[in-house]
Amino acid sequence: MARRLATLAVFVVVAALHFVLSVAGQVLALRVAFDSQPGGTPNALETAVVRLAGLLLAPLIVIQNVAPGLSTPGGYLETAVTSASFGIAGTGMLWLLRRRPAVRRRP
Repeated sequence: MARRLATLAVFVVVAALHFVLSVAGQVLALRVAFDSQPGGTPNALETAVVRLAGLLLAPLIVIQNVAPGLSTPGGYLETAVTSASFGIAGTGMLWLLRRRPAVRRRP
């Protein structure tokens, strides 16, 4: 039971963190773009969040080609699907870490 709760917790935390950082990057992107024009100085933390969101949302290029029906005007459905896939990847990594190592027997 504890393993199932840990797996669920890893999925929820990874997916929620991915979604929050991705949406924050989408929201701050225009502000950082205007602040980086001549005469403006963008905030370093905002710039880092926008660049991190760009890396986290890179799989959207593949998702739009595979499932074009997910395309929405705001892009939040695609972000949610990408966040869920990162959560699944996180639970897969947890499973790999907990798996017993293979023991080879010598003949």
